[in-house]
Amino acid sequence: MPRPTSSLPAHARFALMTHVAELQAELASVSCPRERRTIKAELKVARAEMAKLLTEG
Repeated sequence: MPRPTSSLPAHARFALMTHVAELQAELASVSCPRERRTIKAELKVARAEMAKLLTEG
């Protein structure tokens, strides 16, 4: 995973990267369609935030 560069503090960047990884792991282990949709939506938002971080700086 590329290292984000931005004015966001390192602990906040790490928290976002950790959140994305946790959502990916959770998605891999959930079989309920409703939960999968919810997690996919959260993951999409988190990935968009990561992409924004990567394009800053």
